[in-house]
Order: sequence, then C-alpha cells, then structure tokens
Amino acid sequence: MPSDDVYLPEQRMPEIRGREYKLYMKSEERKLSWYEKLAKLASKFIKMNPDQSTNENLGKAISFADLRITPTDVMSLFVSTIVLFIIVGVVTGVTGVVPLMAGVLIAALGLGIGYYFLKYPINLVKKRRIEASSEVVLAILYMVVSMRISPNLERALRFAAVNISGALAWDMRKLIWDIEMGKYTSAEQAIDDYMVKWKSENEEFSEALRLIKESLRQIPTRAETILDESLTVILEGSKTRMKHYSQELMLPVMVIHMMGIVLPVLGTIMAPLAAVFMADLVRPEYFIIGYDIVLPIVIIWFINNTLNKRPMTFSQVDISKHPDLPKGNSFRLKGIDIPVLPVAIIITAAFLISPIMFFAQNPDILATGIVEQDRHTFYSMLMSIMVIIGIGVGISVYYILSNFQKKIIYDKIQKMEGEFELALFQLGNKIAGGTPTEVAIEKSIDDVKDLEIVGLFKKSLDNIRNLGMTFEQSIFDEEYGAIRYYPSKLIKNIMYAVIDTAKKGVTYASESMLRIAKYLKNVRETQEYLRDILSDTVSSMSFQAYFLSPIITGLIVSMADVIIKVLSKLGAYLEGMGLEEAGMGGGMGLSNIFGNMESSISPELFQMIVGIYLIEVIIILSMFVTKINHGENKILQKNSIGRTLIIALIIYALVALVAGSLFGDMIESALSGMGIIA
Repeated sequence: MPSDDVYLPEQRMPEIRGREYKLYMKSEERKLSWYEKLAKLASKFIKMNPDQSTNENLGKAISFADLRITPTDVMSLFVSTIVLFIIVGVVTGVTGVVPLMAGVLIAALGLGIGYYFLKYPINLVKKRRIEASSEVVLAILYMVVSMRISPNLERALRFAAVNISGALAWDMRKLIWDIEMGKYTSAEQAIDDYMVKWKSENEEFSEALRLIKESLRQIPTRAETILDESLTVILEGSKTRMKHYSQELMLPVMVIHMMGIVLPVLGTIMAPLAAVFMADLVRPEYFIIGYDIVLPIVIIWFINNTLNKRPMTFSQVDISKHPDLPKGNSFRLKGIDIPVLPVAIIITAAFLISPIMFFAQNPDILATGIVEQDRHTFYSMLMSIMVIIGIGVGISVYYILSNFQKKIIYDKIQKMEGEFELALFQLGNKIAGGTPTEVAIEKSIDDVKDLEIVGLFKKSLDNIRNLGMTFEQSIFDEEYGAIRYYPSKLIKNIMYAVIDTAKKGVTYASESMLRIAKYLKNVRETQEYLRDILSDTVSSMSFQAYFLSPIITGLIVSMADVIIKVLSKLGAYLEGMGLEEAGMGGGMGLSNIFGNMESSISPELFQMIVGIYLIEVIIILSMFVTKINHGENKILQKNSIGRTLIIALIIYALVALVAGSLFGDMIESALSGMGIIA
C-alpha cells in the first residue's frame, strides 16, 4: 500500500485531485510483491482456472488489495505448490535421501502451504481492513468537525481523508477519486456504497457514516445532536468490540496454553523413555522436527488466526519522523549509529566458545547413545545448557539493543499525546473567550507548565513573537516550526485540522479544539477500559512466558537426564548379573529392554532440543501478549521478547542444573542402597 505524505494545510484542499492522481501513479509504479511474482511465475507452468464462486471471491479480494494478478494466477500457484511438494516428498522418500515418513510429511506440508497461498488475497484484505479500522474514530471525528463548519458531505470526506493516515486514508482517498472520476454522481451515493463495504467489517463505522449523512436532512440543532451521536456510536462500538473479543479469547488462550505449551512440554517426560525403549523408531531428528519445527509452526498459525480477529482500536504512536531515532537495527552512541547484529554475534560467540571446544574434544557425548556413563556429567550438561543460553542471550541482546532507544522515544511521544488532551482543552477555552491567539497561547502555557507538551506552545509563541510568524507558520514552518520537535502523527494531524478550521474563524477553531480534546479524553478512558478487560489474559500469558514454561522445561530436562542414566545403569547391572544370557527368548535381554543406550538420545542433545523449543515458545508468547495488549507494535513486541527471553532462560538454566543435581544425588543414593551401583 502506498505511503501517505503529510501536506501543509494551504497545500491540501486546493490540490486534492492532483495529489490523489499522484498517489495512484505512485501505486502503479511500485514493484511487484513476492506473492505477485510467485503467482505470475506459477501460472507460466500450470494454468488452472478456479470455479465461478472461488473466482468471484478471489477477484473481489484482489481488487480490494490492489494486487496485480488474476484469480487464475492464484489457483495456479495453489495447484503447482501442492504438485511440487508431492514430487519432492515422493522422490526424496523413495530414493532414501530422507526417511519415508519425512517424505510423507514434506508432501503433506505442500497442502498447508498451498492453502496459505490460496487464501492469501482474502487474508490480506482482512488484515488491511483491520488496520484501516484503527483510524475510523479519527475519521468520524474529522468529518463531524467539518460538518459543523459547513454541512457539505464531500468536503467532510476530503477533510477526513487529508487529516488521517494509514490504510483508511488511502481507502477514503480512493473514494474521493471515484467521485471525481464520475463513478458516483454525488458524495451521498459514494457514502452509501462505502457503508455497504464496511458494514460487515466494522458496523459502528458504517452506522456513524449513516448518521453523518442523515444530519444533512435535519435542522441545525437536530443535526448537531446527530453528529454528536455518530461520535458516541463509534467510541462505544470500539468498547463493545474489544469486550467481545476479550471474552472470546478465553478458549483460544486455553488451547494455546494447554495444547501448544503445557502438554507438549509435559510430553517430553515420555521422550527419554521412548528414546530408550523404542530407540530404533524414535530418532533424535524426529524430536527436532516435531518440537523445534512442526509444533512452533502450529502454535504460530493458531495464534495468528486468533490475533487476526482482534479489532484495532486506535492509531498507533508513530516515531518514524523523530530526529533522534537510530537508523534500522542499530543503537545510537554519542551521535553514531552502531549496528546491533555484530554486537549480538560477539556476545553469542562468547557464550559458545567453551561449549564448542568441549564438544569438539568430546564429540561422542552429543552422538546418539550413552556409551560411557562417567562422561555424561554435570559439566557436560552445563556446556549443553550454555549453548541454549548463548543463542537466547544473543537474540535477547539483539532485540533489546535495537529497540531500547526506540522504546524511550515511543514512551515519550505516548506521554505527550496523553498530555495533549489537556493542553488543547486549555487553549480552546482561552480562544473561546475571544482572546487573541498569541495571548491565548501564553495563558495556556501557565496552565500546562508542568507538562512536557508545554514545549510545543512555548516554541510556537517564540516563533510568533521573535520571527513574526502566523499561528499556522509557528507550528508548521519547515525550518522553525514547533511540530518538528514533537514528531507525533496524532498531534500533527490534529493541529492540521485545528488550523484548517481556524481559517473559518476563531470560533470554529475554539470549537474544534474543545471537541477534539473531548474526543481524546474519551479515547484515553476507552483505552484504560480495554486494558482492564484484557488484564487477566495478559497476566496469565505473561506468567506462562516468564515462569511456568521455563520451570516446567527445566524440570523435564533434569528428569530426562536422570531417567536415561538410571535406565542405563540398571541395564548394566542386569547384564552383570548374567541375565543377558539367561534370555527372555531370542536374545532379548533385560539390559536391552532397560538400557539400549547405543541408539538412545543423549541427555545433552535432548536438552538442546528442548532448549530451542523453549526459546521459540518464549518468543511466540511474548509476541502474543504484546499483540493482545497493544496491537501490531513492533517496538513493544521486540522489547518484550528481549526482556522475557533473558529472564526465562536464567530461570530455565537454574532449574535444570539444580534439579538435575538434586535428583541425580537422590537417585544415586537410592541405587547405592539397593546395591545396583557401588
């Protein structure tokens, strides 16, 4: 989707047609996405036409998402993906490149990937509609402000389209473009179609648009009441949506917790037993594929499916224009942007040097089976755990260093946006009394002097007094404008809206300030309400990520270590008693039953498999918690992953080592008392 530029107020309204045209030309020049390239490539080899119903659904989705492909391309990609994976699976399985079961899994994987490709356009539309819905409250607010100044529906659409951003801005600009190109004879007709388009995705937005259109047919006093009602509808609708979502989250969270985390982790208790009793069938690579690849993919799929239903509430804090923002994945030190990746690699290497040297000198310890019991010691397990700690700490350092300064900037801007409500209300009140703008700003500074946002007014006042600027220039001047030091998309767009209305007179400016301040207050209250209803879910998942998962996996690893060693020692004891030759028929000795260590998994390798799984689970849970609470916020997601991962791995390592040592000593004492070991 094309990016939307911000334009100064005097540039926006007169040139909207030219700007919309440029936006469309820019979209036509964009490069094909990976999906579009893949679909076009597939249709060159296999052309498959979908049935009428599928063709219609895909066609609508492709048109809405502005994908430059056809339904035939999508169906061709679906079929060719399945065929390709079946061929690869059969060939590799039959020729022995991979085990036959692995070949079957490869073929089955093609069905899942093919289905993902088939549903990609429809899922993309849903994602963009959800993203667009984060701006619907602001869009309705701006339309209401515009309608109060001048009851003209097309002007209200333009005013909203110019002042909002993101997916919805593009969607509304497209609507304006369709009006100008003659697709609709009037703005009312366009709004009717637009309401139908959004009704299934966001009913309250559709209803708010209907009320705004209805206000045109009412007397002024009644029209104002209806416009106020449209704002109430959209805010209350957002609350209701999130309340229902939080209620519906209970079952998915339970499924993710039990089926995706607890049961698989507890199932690892059986892994060492299976590795011993069915060593020829249960190979280490099966554990790797099952726990480190297949299971995380299933959990991610289920979580994404759950999160895709999450209604977006309000627009995200945008820090992309902040002058102190480090570039890319780096952190700023004394004005220099330092790449994070080399630092993370060095730290990871520092943890891995000792384990690599140890296992290079003792490669048989990680090899399948336990041949010499004395070589599998506390130290060898420590070296194995150091590998997991090194990988986890490297990931944690990468995420923390690349995001901690962004998080500071994010928190600062979020705080300013929270304070902006009061500052705007104070300024609106001063202007409403007929006070000149310069004097109103000066008086407002005294009222909000303890807030960080006061700097915006101070800088604006300095520009007016010292540089002779107008109020508009004092805020938006490219070189000296106060907004340059407060790079918040919300603050910027609201100030654009205020200044646009100020052109009609100070009364309109005052009214828009007070109305927007009231809106911001309602948004803040709504956000607090949403945090409250989601608190139980977030707390449960956070506890699981920080403590429950690392404690359980640490205990499992320690128990697996003890179980494998005990069974091995028991087998050696029985063999020493001569029961091996005694039989149980066909040479099936008791030592082979209880101690087939030559083909079982070693405790150190088992720990690495479970440790990698734990890292993946912590990352997945951290993302899940952040997305539930804050939506699609990459900064908070990565920061949460970094902090959670390092804490969880410390707990995991301590539990695994302490419990392993404790259980090992207890079991060894018990076996010694029974005379099994000396």
